[in-house]
Amino acid sequence: MTGTEHPLVTDYLATIEREASFLPVGRRAELLADLREHLAVAVGDEQDPAAVRAAVERLGTPSAIVAAARAEEPETAAAPAAPAAEAQPRSRTVATAALLGASGVATLVFDFAGLAALAVGLVLLWTSTAWDRRTKTLATCLTLATPVAAVLGAFLLAARVGPTELLALLAMGIALPVTAAVRLLRARPAAA
Repeated sequence: MTGTEHPLVTDYLATIEREASFLPVGRRAELLADLREHLAVAVGDEQDPAAVRAAVERLGTPSAIVAAARAEEPETAAAPAAPAAEAQPRSRTVATAALLGASGVATLVFDFAGLAALAVGLVLLWTSTAWDRRTKTLATCLTLATPVAAVLGAFLLAARVGPTELLALLAMGIALPVTAAVRLLRARPAAA
């Protein structure tokens, strides 16, 4: 048994082959052939596990070797680590933030028009690739707080809605959706 047939070497090469599955077949075969050649020289006919392990460790971890191979690949050949977000037009991101920001007051003042603005804003928000899921969820919760509070207020305070409660509801109806809009504009990628 040669050094390249040693179980430590075969496991090492199998790990690299698995982690480098994104490489084109020819490039992956070339990488593995280079590593086998290097290990054949470094390990030789050595059978001592400690000596073989030392030779393998000198090459580096499989993830480091695969990362170096990924860096050498042109961007189109290597599979991207994460799907790239499509650039959204700036007007769409601003319109989404504006609709959601104005939805609170519009819901309190114009009922159905405000709810329509809220619905359109939420559809634009959730179909956009400009924001991550966490930002979308936060903005949704902030903008939905106004209509939920209005409905709860109507049931809980049915006959006892005074000026203080109305002012509190109006302040919340302005503050929460505007906070969501500001958060969306700040979280928007610079290229959007």
